[in-house]
Amino acid sequence: MRRWRRVDPWGFRQVFTGFMVLAGSTMAAVVVVFAGRALAAGTVDGSDALSMVGALPILGVWLTFAFRMHLTGIYVNDEGLRLRHIFRTRTFRWSEVTGFEARPALFLGEPTVRDACWVRTTGGDFESAVQRRSREMGWRKDIGPVLSSDDFEGMLAQLDAERASRRSGPQVVRR
Repeated sequence: MRRWRRVDPWGFRQVFTGFMVLAGSTMAAVVVVFAGRALAAGTVDGSDALSMVGALPILGVWLTFAFRMHLTGIYVNDEGLRLRHIFRTRTFRWSEVTGFEARPALFLGEPTVRDACWVRTTGGDFESAVQRRSREMGWRKDIGPVLSSDDFEGMLAQLDAERASRRSGPQVVRR
């Protein structure tokens, strides 16, 4: 299996960012069509059409950011584990992963009130963007999915099960 499968469940944030990607794509298509039609019909001069098309870089940045937020999470496949953040993606082989734990997320080097899923590897510990919801007051880092305690614990159990099944090797079915 080469395809990456998302481990953390979808929430409001993924639905909202998916809507933002859809809205941004629609706006980009409308701008291109109207600028092209106006230029072809001769109702505007070239500088007006270029100013309409000038909105495309802004829409491109918006779409890139919304799409990256939409994909933020933890993914697994047969070969390894992938941590997707807004600005970075890290991929680890199952042989490198030594475990998972819930520890406070770090914001500017200081712990926050929310726990994050940390991936322990042979090369060190890495914080994922997936966090557990907290009702405490204090610093929070809103960079990815925020799960209920039950969903968060279920995700950790699923990750441990995935790691255990991958480290034990392929299963042979005997009849």
